[in-house]
Amino acid sequence: MTTTTPSTDTTEDVSSRTPLATIQSVYEAFGRGDIEGILTHLHPEVDWGTQVDAPGSELVPMFRNGTGHAAALHYFGGVAALQFHAFVPTRFLTDGDLVYVDLDLDVEHTATGKRAQIGEVHRFTVRDGLIVEYRNYLDTATMIELHRP
Repeated sequence: MTTTTPSTDTTEDVSSRTPLATIQSVYEAFGRGDIEGILTHLHPEVDWGTQVDAPGSELVPMFRNGTGHAAALHYFGGVAALQFHAFVPTRFLTDGDLVYVDLDLDVEHTATGKRAQIGEVHRFTVRDGLIVEYRNYLDTATMIELHRP
């Protein structure tokens, strides 16, 4: 397993990118607010999201798993309700086609006004330069509370 820090990659041929370069490109697109740019790195049948069934999880759009670009768009629709005061990938770990990203977040829900600092881990599986699976691991109770009116 290797640990790296973020870097830029200007390679145009997505299929030739390493899993790490693919994920770094996705984070760069997210930083620009370029959701279409993110979708270009997703397999059409990507398995996207994390299923959470805890009480109150229905308040959090990101807590539903789905497949395809529609599932990712639903997820990012929920992300759009958050204002990021900090979104800091602190470490990228790779192991074959798996990429893990440690993040430090400072987020505020735009409707509730609630704010929290959250550590989060994103796990991606990348094949042929495309993300085929995404899961996130975080303090679900804190995220639910952010969304609670």
